[in-house]
Amino acid sequence: MNTKKILFISHEASLSGAPILVLDLIKRLKKEKENYIIDVLLIRGGELYEEFAKVSNQIVVAHYHLQSFSFLKRNLKRIQSLVFRKTETQQDKIDKITNILLENNYDLVYGNTMESLIWALPFYKKNIPTIVAIHELSFGIESTYSKEFVLENISNITQIIAGSQAVADNLITKYNANPQKVTAVHSFVDTALTIQKDKDTLRSELNIKNNELIIGIASSQELRKGTDMVPMLVQKIKQKTDLEFKFINLGGNSKSPAVRCAKLDAEKLGIENSMIFIDHNKTPNDYINIFDIFILMSREDPFPLVMLTAAKLKKPIIAFEKSGGAVEFLENDHGVLIPYLDLEVMAAKVVTLMLNSSLRETYGENIHHRLENEYSDKKLAGKIFTIIDSLL
Repeated sequence: MNTKKILFISHEASLSGAPILVLDLIKRLKKEKENYIIDVLLIRGGELYEEFAKVSNQIVVAHYHLQSFSFLKRNLKRIQSLVFRKTETQQDKIDKITNILLENNYDLVYGNTMESLIWALPFYKKNIPTIVAIHELSFGIESTYSKEFVLENISNITQIIAGSQAVADNLITKYNANPQKVTAVHSFVDTALTIQKDKDTLRSELNIKNNELIIGIASSQELRKGTDMVPMLVQKIKQKTDLEFKFINLGGNSKSPAVRCAKLDAEKLGIENSMIFIDHNKTPNDYINIFDIFILMSREDPFPLVMLTAAKLKKPIIAFEKSGGAVEFLENDHGVLIPYLDLEVMAAKVVTLMLNSSLRETYGENIHHRLENEYSDKKLAGKIFTIIDSLL
């Protein structure tokens, strides 16, 4: 078989959904396609840098703020570093890095997230097949680029992989993406989930009593994710039931303004003893595993991977309508959908689930069945491989 060279572009190497997803995709691709040589460009580094380095022939990291260029890989090439002048713009840096990478004569470039779009354009202009996997909806898209830039450039790539049907529809209707170039392939999680601490051990460490139910979220702490509403939701739940419970807020860190504000709200609302704040860490599955009810508070979320983790662990899931990909995953009684931002209804539905263990089990089994049959990682990865193969 002829050797094919592919460049993967990831916006960063953080312990978050999109980088985890593309890293998993690269690992699967290397395992199944021995004739593929894979290089990686990280726009920013992060905790997963070493993992990306292990699976790549060559890895490049672009640091805007440090105004430096790290060129690290197994087999050293002639260019090892490149210093940017302070007067150079972001576009100058992009041009400088992509001009170097263009010398590698890639057969395909795969960008992950909307942020990679501007990096993929130089390759498309050189007639190199280019895929951009877009996971964002409008808030995420326009937090990265102006709407005008997206309208002008969204079709200047060979193929778009949308992370959910909601993302695909939004790209076509709001940003005029060419429908012929857009394919919806849902995000996925690895078949095997690692659990390091059993439920009893973790409950004991967190001082959660046996009779206390556990409700929780696992999320970055920001407005788009709706985490600012958690203390108000907890207050409303307590007003509707005498059942003992703890609400775990997993994500962010204790120094972040969002978490500090949430703790302050919890104190002022008198529900601080019902909440446990856990910093973002490398073992989120352990905490999701002890939840009795999993909640997505997002105002907008394309297709959150953590939702799939909860489904894998057979947790009943609650989310808002009009919030993005969660709706298409949970519809038809596979989960509980709440009128947009209606905390009264959400609290009432939470209490209903708290009172009915068999209903919680039914929702958990239903969503797990959907995950395994309609959203299996093997099936969804196979769809992406088919798109890649068609362009090589």
